Amino acid sequence: MAINVKGRVKVLDGKAYRHPLTISELEFVMNLIANGSHKIEDMPRILEVTKRLQDEYKLLRKHIEE
Repeated sequence: MAINVKGRVKVLDGKAYRHPLTISELEFVMNLIANGSHKIEDMPRILEVTKRLQDEYKLLRKHIEE
């Protein structure tokens, strides 16, 4: 399984790059972010990271289902 990384498949030493986190680990991190207390000045960064995690999560789910 290859994961699309910023518009391309990343190949390292002749092997396709796979996301280092599992689905359950991604879910755990997203829940941690969602349920944590954060400073208001950190919110733009938290939203950006959460969006990127969600995109990775959706991509992994799609590849697992195929």
